[in-house]
Amino acid sequence: MGEKRKKIPNEFLVVLALLFFEVLYFAFLTDWLDQWFVFRFHLPSIFIFSMTLMNVGISYYEYHGFGPQEGIVRSGRNHPYVALTFDDGPNPDFTNKILDILKEKEVKAAFFMVGKHIEKYPEVAKRVYAEGHDIGNHTYSHRDLVPATRRTVIKEVQKCDQAIERVLGIKTTLFRPPRGIISNNVRKLIVAMGFTIALWTVSALDWRGKSSKAMVRRIMLHANAGGVILFHDSGALLRTEGASRENTVEALPLVIDALKASGFEIVLLSKMIRELDLIEEDGIVEALGPPSTAGQEV
Repeated sequence: MGEKRKKIPNEFLVVLALLFFEVLYFAFLTDWLDQWFVFRFHLPSIFIFSMTLMNVGISYYEYHGFGPQEGIVRSGRNHPYVALTFDDGPNPDFTNKILDILKEKEVKAAFFMVGKHIEKYPEVAKRVYAEGHDIGNHTYSHRDLVPATRRTVIKEVQKCDQAIERVLGIKTTLFRPPRGIISNNVRKLIVAMGFTIALWTVSALDWRGKSSKAMVRRIMLHANAGGVILFHDSGALLRTEGASRENTVEALPLVIDALKASGFEIVLLSKMIRELDLIEEDGIVEALGPPSTAGQEV
């Protein structure tokens, strides 16, 4: 269980199968089939091949990245532990349910919060922090940072920082870009602002509306020593919130139980990063003063 297993992505296998089909197709059929028929028959496979290849590229970027990776953390040390993380909250419905489960299971997690949601639901954000979970910056409005100007990136990060400071009275050094997508210039800028960019090793793909059972199967298939698991406690495909995360709530206790039964300890993401010697002890958050009492409604 402690070894990190290398798996061949399903998308890569599909690409190989399509490539093999194309070689046979053009090697044996194009000599005697009408060329226009060949072209028309070939169009669907061209489309499937292109989409699959693009998906492979995106998947590789998401889990491995391109170019320099300084300042980016995707996993912890090769120890039998994992970290749970949640993006796009806080949300009064789903974040609170998730917190109830984590409290019952005696598990801590990391919550990468959207600044405008912190302002909208300050009491939920306060509960997350009060119960001992990590807090991360997930930009102010969940705007994509690629493409984006330097000024926009700074504004998104700083406004979220200000919301965290105003509501929670802390400053965090954890950052996760929306959708995990950043350019090299954005990476250098975020690191220069004092953040550690925290990504993940496996996504539950709850944003796709996967069933709770499918999430459990996927996570347990890809769970590795030092792994970082991505869930969402809010968000939506085209908006910053509004999608149901009931399947995530349903899957979470099953995932926790399955991970523990497989011998994994569930630890804070900040613990993983500290053990990588990327930050000093107690360097994740800095207390700045008492949080604001404004906006108490949830």
